[in-house]
Amino acid sequence: MSDRKVVAVIDGNSLMHRAFHAVPPTMNAPDGRPTNAIFGFLNMFLKMIDAFHPDAVVCAFDKGKPQVRMDMLPQYKAQRPPMDPDLHQQFPMVKELLKKLSVPILEAQGWEGDDILGTMARTGEEAGCDMLLITGDRDMYQLSTEHVKIVGTKKGLSDVQIMTPESVEDLYHGITPALVPDFYGLKGDSSDNIPGVPGIGPKKAGALINQYGSLDEVIAHADEVKGKMGENLRAHIDDALLSRKVATILTNAPVEVDFDEAHFPAYTADAVVEALGEYGINAMRGRFLALIGDEASAASAQATALELPAERIHAHAETGEGVAEACAEVSRALEEGAWVSAVLEDDKESDALFGLTRTLWVATPHALLAFEEAGAVGGAEAACAVEVPSFSLTHGLVAGVLARLLLEGRVVSPDVKALIHALAPVDSSEPQLMDPLHVEPARVFDTTVAAYLLDSIRSEFDDAYLAETYLGASLPPAAGEEGAPADAPAAAARAAALALAAYEPLSRALEADNAVHVFEEIEMPLVPVLAAMERTGMFVDPDRLAALSQQLAGQIDELARRIHDLAGEDFNIGSPMQLSKILFDKLGLPTKGLKKTQRGYYSTSAKKLEELARDHEIVRLILDYRERTKIKSTYLDTLGALRARDGRVHTTYNQTITATGRLSSSNPNLQNIPTRSELGHTVKTAFSTGEGKVFLAVDYSQIELRLLAHLSGDPHLVAAFNEGEDFHAETAARVFGVPIDQVTPELRSRAKAVNFGIVYGQQAYGLSQSLEIPMAEAREMIDAYFQAYPGVRTYLDRTVDEAKATGYAETMYGRRRPIPELKAKNPVQRGFGERTAMNHPMQGSAADIIKIAMARVARRLEAEGFAARMILQVHDELDFECPVGEVERLSAMVKEEMEGVCELKVPLIAEVSSGPTWAEAK
Repeated sequence: MSDRKVVAVIDGNSLMHRAFHAVPPTMNAPDGRPTNAIFGFLNMFLKMIDAFHPDAVVCAFDKGKPQVRMDMLPQYKAQRPPMDPDLHQQFPMVKELLKKLSVPILEAQGWEGDDILGTMARTGEEAGCDMLLITGDRDMYQLSTEHVKIVGTKKGLSDVQIMTPESVEDLYHGITPALVPDFYGLKGDSSDNIPGVPGIGPKKAGALINQYGSLDEVIAHADEVKGKMGENLRAHIDDALLSRKVATILTNAPVEVDFDEAHFPAYTADAVVEALGEYGINAMRGRFLALIGDEASAASAQATALELPAERIHAHAETGEGVAEACAEVSRALEEGAWVSAVLEDDKESDALFGLTRTLWVATPHALLAFEEAGAVGGAEAACAVEVPSFSLTHGLVAGVLARLLLEGRVVSPDVKALIHALAPVDSSEPQLMDPLHVEPARVFDTTVAAYLLDSIRSEFDDAYLAETYLGASLPPAAGEEGAPADAPAAAARAAALALAAYEPLSRALEADNAVHVFEEIEMPLVPVLAAMERTGMFVDPDRLAALSQQLAGQIDELARRIHDLAGEDFNIGSPMQLSKILFDKLGLPTKGLKKTQRGYYSTSAKKLEELARDHEIVRLILDYRERTKIKSTYLDTLGALRARDGRVHTTYNQTITATGRLSSSNPNLQNIPTRSELGHTVKTAFSTGEGKVFLAVDYSQIELRLLAHLSGDPHLVAAFNEGEDFHAETAARVFGVPIDQVTPELRSRAKAVNFGIVYGQQAYGLSQSLEIPMAEAREMIDAYFQAYPGVRTYLDRTVDEAKATGYAETMYGRRRPIPELKAKNPVQRGFGERTAMNHPMQGSAADIIKIAMARVARRLEAEGFAARMILQVHDELDFECPVGEVERLSAMVKEEMEGVCELKVPLIAEVSSGPTWAEAK
């Protein structure tokens, strides 16, 4: 064991940049200043402390222009865009915070943090210390020695590379740390504007240095290097030498540290409270206090660190061991009115009905409980080995405990719907032990849904994210994970403890973001409804699917024959490379505007081919072939196999996928069947409802346009809807300046495209593409639209301005969508952000409205004894399986609820249609 002092030197600029881009720009200090980069920086800082336990920590920052290297290379980093103002604002803030935490800050005018790290590496090593350089820059690998390790941040600090001389040499295939500057001398570094030698990339640079031993030797043997690479090398010798010089980390920066006196932590509890409180980052307070072991702050540390409850009870259904004690603890929590968490763990394989065991993990404020039973108990009638007063265990220990929790308790979980499905299985042929709609929304709290509402553009909300973001804690490794001790908890146990710990900080965050209404009144009431819909499923006729698949197979074969005839040879139509060679190399189709892929052939994406289809029959046939093969493989050949034992397909509805708030559908995706194509219509003929029933569809009519009228308040737009006229024809008359009785179908179609394009923030280019008209004409149409409806232009401009000021757009109900693209330097990204800001209030509000309608309709179906069942939601449409005798009553009820969700300045209209199949109902 080494007795050398361990000193961590943090590259402050590197970590701040990574943190800024990793954490959404929605975090602010009490005074309104942005704090997302500071939050991310501190999170990585604490992870570093947890991982390496350094004896001392210092932090290096750039200061001013990198004059030291600009003197060597005037264009050094000249291409870099200015720093984002929100990030720039946080640098003095994080420095002030570090000072309060007694972390020394090292900086010197004109010097980069890299050189300060280099200086610390050498002086610290000479002082007898082991040095850890925390950075994201690979050029730092040149500093690696026996006593200097580079901790390379790849993804925050949850994924790091600890680089030693051996690992550097292994990574670069023979390039030692000392040769890293030589390596950069040849390959250059585009991010820093270091030129290197044109045409020599990492592989060629590594090969040359390995062959000759160093850059100097490569230059000495430049005449031996053949071809274009040799020419470039000989012509750019000076560039290579200069690049090496610029890429060499300096070790003589004017900074000093007394390594004997430096130590960490050196702050006080009061300093932590003051420093973090100023920026509203109190979730990390406990972790910083825990590092100094401050007894007075132990309670605070305990509250913010993720720890499993000290008392643990394992209840076994078969032996009866621990069952009475665990159930007593559940009863105690219920009597106290406390929130408890619940997570199910099942070891079944993905295609198996049950696993060997099933465990319900329950965390109460006092204990962690594991209710374990044989997996086959799930859904079957099997009593527990012990009778427990106040618990009905007829259907098994897990079901009995879970039913009582959901019906009487207050339950927090990362997946409430999964808990409901344990009692109301997705396959309706399995017995239902509890109606999903008997779960009261106010008694459940889904942590994943809450985290999604707080950052809807994020794609994952796993346990690590919740712990770091809302508890400021690192997850301890679970059983089976790397570094886990022998007594590590199961991942599901950890998840239960986390869910309970996260309840309060998530609740506070929802309150701070004004998201409580959306969570409590829209999202949570929807969870039981979705569980019920997933259980009901949709009946699909396997014979019809097989017949359609066979029919399509013949059409696909005929299309392939015609394509091969036109091509003059057989080839794999599904291979983009082979298709490109046929279309562009052999047949000579125009390639103007087409880009080549990395593999060197022209793109054959649908968008590119659609532009060529107007003039080339073979392209039209290829697009037809693609559509038919996709429909066949995605739906006709797979839906039958996805039928459960009840003969139905059961989609999964996802609440946390789309940034707009819309539901998505998966396994299978029933929302994505093409609605306007003949083939999509054909697929829907396989969905029916059985004898004596019809498929009833209720669809909001032009809801997003009606919301645009309401939100903008434009009097002409409002009047067009209130007068009950043909809205698209009215727009055509106003935009094209003709009487409404002279609006042709073509003009109406163009006006319709403009109407919907405006909702989605479409600009002239997009409209010109969709209508296949010149840009100038499209621009004139949009200008004419805004002259006809000036209030719309004012509203959209105001919406974008507000989103730029706040960083987000929101719906009528307060659902926020962060839009970091509004601050992007890239005009394409910024344009996307502006279109998103324009669209979210309409599309997001439409999503909120139909979710509210779904919950209300579901409750009335149950309360009024309907036999009809809600089976599908597709964006603005609700679909039902309805007995013939209930069609009139159901239509009236659903229309009433859907149209009555809110009062707009224009009518909210829901249109009803029905038929024996999904296809005939729509």
